[in-house]
Amino acid sequence: MPIKATRALLGEALSGRLNGVEFRTDANFGFAVPVAVEGVEQAILDPRSTWSDAAAYDAQADKLVKMFITNFEKFESHVDSKVRDAAPGLLVAAE
Repeated sequence: MPIKATRALLGEALSGRLNGVEFRTDANFGFAVPVAVEGVEQAILDPRSTWSDAAAYDAQADKLVKMFITNFEKFESHVDSKVRDAAPGLLVAAE
């Protein structure tokens, strides 16, 4: 992510201007992402849209979530339930 976009996002967050804007939930990590932020290219806020191959993005995102889960297992016993509940988990498609 370009530093200019990072600064714009941080500035908007610290100023309170993100209060009340529309957010979407990241499908992989579950955190809230603003849909649009002044001074930030909208595609940056939806990384999947920046990949020419959506299936390749999904595969890479799935790999990243699995890596996070594996790494987090070392720390699970040292954090309270709020932290454990906030950690990403793999979504299993309904059959």
